[in-house]
Amino acid sequence: MENRDIKYFDRLWKESNPKDGMKHTRETWDRLAEGWKKDPPEIQYAKDRQCREMTQFFVDKSVITPESAVIDIGCGTGNYAVCFAEHAKSVTCTDISPKMLEHCREFAKEHNRDNIDFVACDFLDFDIEAAGWTKNFDLVFTSLTPAMDGLASVEKVNAMSRNWCFNNSFVYRKDNLRNAVMENVYGRPVTNRWGNSSTYCLFNILWQMGLKPQIQYYKEIIEYETELSEEMAKGVTINVIRDHAPSDEEIKRTLEYLEKNMSKDGKVKKVTESLFAWTLWNVKGE
Repeated sequence: MENRDIKYFDRLWKESNPKDGMKHTRETWDRLAEGWKKDPPEIQYAKDRQCREMTQFFVDKSVITPESAVIDIGCGTGNYAVCFAEHAKSVTCTDISPKMLEHCREFAKEHNRDNIDFVACDFLDFDIEAAGWTKNFDLVFTSLTPAMDGLASVEKVNAMSRNWCFNNSFVYRKDNLRNAVMENVYGRPVTNRWGNSSTYCLFNILWQMGLKPQIQYYKEIIEYETELSEEMAKGVTINVIRDHAPSDEEIKRTLEYLEKNMSKDGKVKKVTESLFAWTLWNVKGE
């Protein structure tokens, strides 16, 4: 294949992103940051488990060693970074949202991790050369972040790494409450989260670059009951309406639907099923 085929996969990647109107700005992710701190114990447990298993995956493959410098792009509230910091020499956390980084700092402090640095930036526009980040990291890590959105992002993370790069993406994610509200309250087609074709496109772009990506899959099912409340309905509505903060009227519509159709004894059952693709590659082609 010629270079035009890399451009084909780059275009396909961008075209596959959901057309939900969500703008990945600092304001958007600052708004979403607060909800991430309110996850119920079942979700926190699932996150912690995936972080531990992923970290062990890296340690077993010598991707993270006691001498490793790691960077987590789009770190969110810092779950992965804190796990990595236990085994690496240093971890740098970046996020477009200062509020996410505040949560990340708090989480690192709670776990006594003093080898983590924090940088607020929009990775897509960030000058890695000016920052001294060219070939500066042993592992460049991305997970469920819109910062990884095509060829330019792949080239950028490759330029930052002297050894390994990694991306975690959804293959699919099913959410019974979100899907029901999306279809029956707002009349929107049910879609997967961003990243619909990202693993497929990423693999092919790397392959055309002469690299040797490895893919491993991780399945997660979370099921629990939660009290039906306005706050809970707000969280569901935020997951449906991605292009603006939901209005009181929109939250009310969600609450009324859940109360009438999905609640029992004042509670609703939430079930999410996710399949993740872990893509790992060595920038040296090893």
